[in-house]
Amino acid sequence: MLKRLRKDHPLGYCIGAEVIFLASLILTSYLVVFLLVLFDFNFQYADDYLLGCVQEAVGLGWAVFLLKKTGKTKLLLQRGCGFFSGMLVGMYPLALIVYSLYTKMLFGRPDGPMLPAWRIVSFLVNMTLVGVAEEVLFRGVIGQTLLEHFGTSRAGIWKACLLSGLLFGGAHLVNILSSAPLGVLMQCLFAASLGVLYAAIYFRTGNLWVTTFLHATMDITSMLIGGLYGTESVADTVSSYDPSMLISVLVYLIPAAILLRKKKIKEVSFYF
Repeated sequence: MLKRLRKDHPLGYCIGAEVIFLASLILTSYLVVFLLVLFDFNFQYADDYLLGCVQEAVGLGWAVFLLKKTGKTKLLLQRGCGFFSGMLVGMYPLALIVYSLYTKMLFGRPDGPMLPAWRIVSFLVNMTLVGVAEEVLFRGVIGQTLLEHFGTSRAGIWKACLLSGLLFGGAHLVNILSSAPLGVLMQCLFAASLGVLYAAIYFRTGNLWVTTFLHATMDITSMLIGGLYGTESVADTVSSYDPSMLISVLVYLIPAAILLRKKKIKEVSFYF
């Protein structure tokens, strides 16, 4: 059934996969809180990142389920150009990550003590799971489906990149439940452009773990100070986004265009 839906109605399949993924995250959070209350858990030891770990594990399970039911689990093992060669293709976002890490550690550290080790570990695991779950879904399930539908011509690849990027950006609308509307809108816009870049890197490398590494590392870096010192949450960070974030649309779309230039576009057909 899922195979036929994926083949006959690829866009509907992609939207449905995303909706169920997001619904599973929300329902999981409510279920976990309900169980904690039911068993009289001491919320002094509660941690948002631990809850996030459970949510993302459920979301990852759904994404892997879709790959299995549609015969695409091989994507998880596909080597493509190789991980380290893929890092060369993804050098631009990697350079941004290194620069952001440098500035945060040099200028962003507060004077207070770091959080307990278990909370730092839960932060790192949560951010890593976000990268894994979202890449398996948005590049492995959605991006791959759209690429197979539109084909590996230059126009087809761009359609798959842009549409998967829009779906990735739209997924961040769920943050409206906890963050300021303007901040969420800005996040959706830059996430959409980042999704296009990730799709371009995935299609050029044929290796899902390249974008997974970049995604997880970027998430860890963006929330590093809050994750180490507890000075801000993800919701606080999203609420702080303003129209200056719009510059990131060009920051991500221009390198995507370079990766998918006419001279290099034929490399996509090597892996797909």
